[in-house]
Formats: sequence, C-alpha cells, structure tokens
Amino acid sequence: MKQIKSWRGLFLISTLMGLSSLTTYAQNFPTKPIQVVVPVAAGGGTDLLARNLSQKVSEVLGQPLVVENKLGAGGNIGVEYVMKSKADGYTLLISPATIATNVAVYKKIPYDLVKDLQAITLIGQTGVVLVVHPSVKVNTLKEFVELMKTKNGDMNYGSAGMGSPQHLQAEFFNQLGGLKSNHIPYKGQSQAMNDLVGGQLHYMFSPIQNALPQIQQGRLKALAVASAERHKAMPQVPTLNEQGYKGVELTNWFAVYAPINTPPAVVKKLNAAFTQAGKEAKMKEKLDTLGFESFFTSSDEATDFMRSEIVRWARVAAYAGIKAE
Repeated sequence: MKQIKSWRGLFLISTLMGLSSLTTYAQNFPTKPIQVVVPVAAGGGTDLLARNLSQKVSEVLGQPLVVENKLGAGGNIGVEYVMKSKADGYTLLISPATIATNVAVYKKIPYDLVKDLQAITLIGQTGVVLVVHPSVKVNTLKEFVELMKTKNGDMNYGSAGMGSPQHLQAEFFNQLGGLKSNHIPYKGQSQAMNDLVGGQLHYMFSPIQNALPQIQQGRLKALAVASAERHKAMPQVPTLNEQGYKGVELTNWFAVYAPINTPPAVVKKLNAAFTQAGKEAKMKEKLDTLGFESFFTSSDEATDFMRSEIVRWARVAAYAGIKAE
C-alpha cells in the first residue's frame, strides 16, 4: 500500500512539473523566428495577406515571422510540410479555403484537416460575385437562370482548376437551381478571367477583388454577390439571398494552422497575437485595400467552421462527380 501511495505521489509530482514546464514554455514563447508556410505562389492574394499580417504579428510577438511559399499538388505539399513539423508553435500555415475543398476532391490527400492540424484562427475572407460576359443578354439573376435552363448545359464557365473553390461554387449553384453548364478548368484564376473578358466563357463565380476592375470598366456584368450583405464597392448588385437563394453564402476564406498537439497555451498566445495584429487600425485598413474582409475567431470556432466546410463541399463534389488527381 505504501508503495502504491509513493508511486501516486511521484506521478503527481512529475505531472505538476510537466505542467509547470509547459506553462513556462508558453510564457517565454517565442524565443526564435517563426516560419509561416503559404501553400500558393508568391504575389497572389493569400501571399499578400500572409506577408502583411505576419509583419504586424512579428511586432506583437517580438520575433520575426518568416513567410515561405511551398507550392505543389493544389497546396497539399505545403500543408503536409506543416503537418509533419514539430508541434512547438514555430511552424505555421496560412492557407486559403482550398485546404478544405481539397479534402472533398482529391482521391488521396496527405493530411486529415481535423486530426493533423490545429486551427489557430480564421483571419478573414473575400467576397464572391457571379459575373457574365456582356454578350450574355441578361440583366438579372432570374433571367440568367431562365437562360441557362433553355441552353441545357451549353453555357461555359471557368475556374482556377478542377476542384478549385470557383469550380465547387458554380456546381453548388447548379445543384441548388437544378441547372447544367460546362466547366472549363484553367491553371489559375487570372487565365480564366482573361478568357471570360475575351468572350470565350459565358460566366464565372469569381473573387470580388479579381472581377471588380472588369465590372467597373463595363467588361463584365455582375448579377449577384454571394456574401451575406451587398458589397460596398457595388451596392447596386443584390445578394443571392435577396434573389431567392436563402442562406446561401459563398466566400473565399483564409485561416492559420499549426501542427496538431501544439501546446494549448501556445495556440492561445498565437491566436491573441493574430487577433491583436489584425484589429490594429492601419492593418485593417491595409487588408481592406487589398480586398479582404478581416475577422478573427477562437481556435474552437475555426475548427467547427472547418468541419462544416468539409461536409458541405464533400457533398457538392460527390453529387457532381468532381475528382482531382
């Protein structure tokens, strides 16, 4: 009996010492530069978001955040790199929504978004707009839907690639309306936009910041924004909600992750740092200028949101038979 009590006492002491060590670690964190992996090309929207925000977070934490682009496999290479990194808070990932849509469309994927990665926070979103080429003789979403029904699959839309958010968003809309159309995948959003402006495509669901200059110059017509509210840059364009698609919101969102099992106190500290940096007035103004609607969530809220997105896009992809290699 004495041996059991002694063992329990030693176990309790070692546990308390371990907790004390973790607390000290979190209090001192970070003591060296933090690597921030971006799984897409430099110069794009996600990269600009990561670099601007990381610079301000560096000031908050007192250590540099070094952004590194790791490309390939639709972003999966960068995600896998972070997943396999040490869970100490010194390797982070800033990813667009493709991290969840990839789960829905790739046959083989090197990570489980919920089991392998720890969500730190959502950091914002960009709106989505349904745009058509001026040769498409419609002025409202209702007229567009009626035209699509008469064409029965002969209208073409573009996207940034097979299984990309733009592809899934268009298919989601088709499924809601019982519509058919022809998907033309490109190797990037800009290529698809160029062909839409050139008249090779009929329509597209596009990030607002990519389509806005073309809309303002009259090269494209905007029929609906897919966010909860009208966009301040084009208040005349109604939302999908206003036009009968209740509860339908489509956005391109962005989030910060760390490897799973990163100490909770470190996760909390990182969450607080990103939130503080993002809410700073000049940073918020900068992100607004770049076309981002910035907002920040708790780690648990980000995780719950991710789960819901995986389920939504898995259903869309399965119904449409979308698979990426």
